[in-house]
Amino acid sequence: MSDVVLDKKLFFKRAKSIFDAWDKPNADAEILKDLKCLAMMMGDASDEGSSYTKVAALQTFLLGYEFPSTLLLFTQSPRRITFVSSPSKAKILAQISTTDGIEIDILERAKGDAGSHVIPGAISALGGGKIGTLPKDKPTGKMADEFMKAISEGKPPIEAVDMAPAMSCVLAEKDGEEMKNMITSGKLTSTAMIHYFKPKMESIIDKGTKVPHSQLAVLVEEKIGSDDKEADKKLWSKNPSLGDVDFSSTEWVYPPIIQSGGRYDLKISAVSDDRVLSAGIIIASLGLRYKNYCTTMARTFLISPTKKQESYYAALLEARNEALNVIKDGAVAKDVYAHVHSFLEGKSATLGQAFQKNMGFATGIEFRDSHNMLSPKNGRTLKENMVFVVSIGVSDLSDSKSGDKTYSLLLTDTVKVGKEASTVLTDGCTKLKDVIMELDEEEEDAVVEAPKPKANGSSKQANGKGKEKSPLKTRGGTTVGRGVGATKTRGGQREQIEQTTAEKIRPNQERLHAERHNAGLKKWANGGKGGNDAEDKPVKRYESYRREEQLPRGVEDRRLYVDEQRQTVVLPIGGYAVPFHISTIKNVTKTEEAEHIVLRINFQSPGQIAGKKEDMPFEDADAHFVRSASFRSTDQRHMLKVLESITALKKAATKREAERKEMADVVEQEKLVEIKGRGPYTLKRVFPRPADGKKMDGSLEIHQNGVRFRPDGPSSKIDVLFSNVKHLFFQPSEKELIVLIHLHLISPIMLGKKKTYDVQFYREVTDMAFDETGGKRRRARYGDEDEIEQEQEDRKHRQLLDKEFSEFAHRIEVQAQAQQFELEVDMPFRDLGFSGVPHRSNVLLVPTTHCLVHLSETPFLVITLAEVEVVHLERVQFGLKNFDMVFVMNDFKKAPIHVNNIDVTHLDNVKEWLDSCDVPISEGPVNLAWNQIMKTVVDDPYAFYEEGGWGFLTGGGEVSSRRSL
Repeated sequence: MSDVVLDKKLFFKRAKSIFDAWDKPNADAEILKDLKCLAMMMGDASDEGSSYTKVAALQTFLLGYEFPSTLLLFTQSPRRITFVSSPSKAKILAQISTTDGIEIDILERAKGDAGSHVIPGAISALGGGKIGTLPKDKPTGKMADEFMKAISEGKPPIEAVDMAPAMSCVLAEKDGEEMKNMITSGKLTSTAMIHYFKPKMESIIDKGTKVPHSQLAVLVEEKIGSDDKEADKKLWSKNPSLGDVDFSSTEWVYPPIIQSGGRYDLKISAVSDDRVLSAGIIIASLGLRYKNYCTTMARTFLISPTKKQESYYAALLEARNEALNVIKDGAVAKDVYAHVHSFLEGKSATLGQAFQKNMGFATGIEFRDSHNMLSPKNGRTLKENMVFVVSIGVSDLSDSKSGDKTYSLLLTDTVKVGKEASTVLTDGCTKLKDVIMELDEEEEDAVVEAPKPKANGSSKQANGKGKEKSPLKTRGGTTVGRGVGATKTRGGQREQIEQTTAEKIRPNQERLHAERHNAGLKKWANGGKGGNDAEDKPVKRYESYRREEQLPRGVEDRRLYVDEQRQTVVLPIGGYAVPFHISTIKNVTKTEEAEHIVLRINFQSPGQIAGKKEDMPFEDADAHFVRSASFRSTDQRHMLKVLESITALKKAATKREAERKEMADVVEQEKLVEIKGRGPYTLKRVFPRPADGKKMDGSLEIHQNGVRFRPDGPSSKIDVLFSNVKHLFFQPSEKELIVLIHLHLISPIMLGKKKTYDVQFYREVTDMAFDETGGKRRRARYGDEDEIEQEQEDRKHRQLLDKEFSEFAHRIEVQAQAQQFELEVDMPFRDLGFSGVPHRSNVLLVPTTHCLVHLSETPFLVITLAEVEVVHLERVQFGLKNFDMVFVMNDFKKAPIHVNNIDVTHLDNVKEWLDSCDVPISEGPVNLAWNQIMKTVVDDPYAFYEEGGWGFLTGGGEVSSRRSL
């Protein structure tokens, strides 16, 4: 535990919530009145039940970790928290010091009898009276025995009072960070149910294989991963919102519970037995814990159900909706139960009699809080930001198909209590079409056994005595495992085929377009232009010479003279030397006339080209301007020299101005503060991109306020500060030649002589290769064995390399967050990728949680979806094999980003992905002239939105700027 870092700010915030509940106890925490101390004793680490106790939940709530064999004493007047623990734990707890009105006292209890006086001394110092304890936790171990003895033998006498009900009140209401973890946990649980258990169960029923409940539960449990297996990233990638999840913090609350075949136990303590999974009523319960916060869900799947079973399940769905409406701030637990029970009785007396004795409990760090039950006798009041497991279940219903069998129905969700209603955190697989599947009735009883492997590894085929089971079909019309087709209902009518992508996303898209339109009207209601305008540019004043004496002596000849030092052309006009700064000159032309040569000098002036914006702003555009001046001479040598000098000077001035514009958004970074007291975390042998000069490797270091690349050669170091990082990406080596960490910046920095918004550090996978031809690695065998071994070695090295870069990226995240920067590691979802042409070549574009990126090759592409106003899909029409995608940014000064030649097979996937990210989408059959469109938008954004805005893209209006392919 030497690397444990405690969140001191969070500790004092949550400790204060305990003291506040103690100072002013509500009706549910009235037990805290008259208590002199709150004592929380956790037993030895060897106690298997210690991790599921109230004190373990309180320690995790306060400290983020469990501290076995540790006593916490809370006392008032003044507010003080006393820790009693071993010397090693005391060193960790020393990170917390007195602050924020709460005193901290840490007492070390030495090993053996030498420290046996510490706990009795701390208890006797209380001076007797009532103290709050958690007797149901029953801690074990030497320190726990000393604590119990000190209470029972205390002088003056001590009365122990069970404070568990009051502590439940403290733990029940979730703060922002807790709720974030609860939401993530809910997404993990529902993803496992929807994208793994359901298709796996359907496949087993469809094929007719004999799989015991316990074996299927093990398959589901292993899919999530255990201590020695990584989380299945392919499963989680099916939910794009899980891109920033720390899967190492995910574990099962309880083993998956799977039941079928007429025997059901709706208690949360049920287990999956060894009976074979069978068609009919199948109940599955899954519960996952993320960063110590628990969620659970249970679903009932009905295979070829009777009409009564369907009607009963539909009634449960309605009861669920009733429950979600009445579970709200201020509701009383027993009233919630009574309301739902009464609603079910109104639907069916049978359901009312079969309803469970309670319908859920509060959850969080402690999975099941027995003091906050949704039961007919609990008078506790529900409050906003509590989280409950709501379970609508009926048991022991008679099965008309089989007189000796009964069945149960269960629908369980984890929900958040809100002001006016509750919100489901584990949604999915609830509608009838999601859980009801059909088998052809005439072959319903035929089952094919799973092939049993022979001793030699071959498979024994089914003996063919039974008929093969017919395809399993959902109510939505999908045939499981056998292709897609419409399903016949009992009445012989075909149900409607699954909704198209356009139909599924239409409601959300209509909402998004309306929100964008209203936001645009509000944003530009006070006028203004959407882009840089000549009137907004500062008028620059140039001063070649302040006094006449500063004029060069060469002007005395009254000839054309070019002063390169002061970037000025001196013209002889009316006998006077008149200077013109090079910025006022547009160009110079030469004309030859017999023995004469004529130089025509054209000056900058407003309105030279109708309709075109001026590059140079003017203080008074209505003033008088000299458009041009011509000079004729027979001294061709001098005139040609002047022509050459003016041209060179103008070229240099134009180059400087272009560089100035290019560098306008480059900001000078603060100084990197190197880490002190220890060496920085380092990732060695990485290469930077873009590279300054030749390719050279070095080390990437994490310092106090940023990262530094330190080259192994003469190249310059690269510093990137956390304050200038917009996105942090880690891309593994899967199907790639490199593994990389990529930083996308808020403002560009200079690398060499070029500016860049992206800095990347990578290592080639081939760098991990090594020579196996010599020494002990040499093998005296040939053929496929060598190739197989090489593949295994390559896979192993890739995994090590990915792990090294992933851990380093998360170290960057931790250090940035420690400096109060909201920086999180984002990872591309390769399975959702598609090919397109954002620049000149066809590359793989991959979505992440917040962006669309291409990071494998230069030039890079990073599109932040939060900065996108609308995405328009072009060339979407029947017969075309490709379409284009245009990202219009909400900063209209930025040109739209085009991604061309995307294969039309990705069209629906792209739409669904963009819709899931709440990005408005439109489509059309032709390409649009975006330069003209954006010019219209930029000139008067409010008028653009007032006339319909982006509605013309969705068919809400016409636009004259379309062009043919």
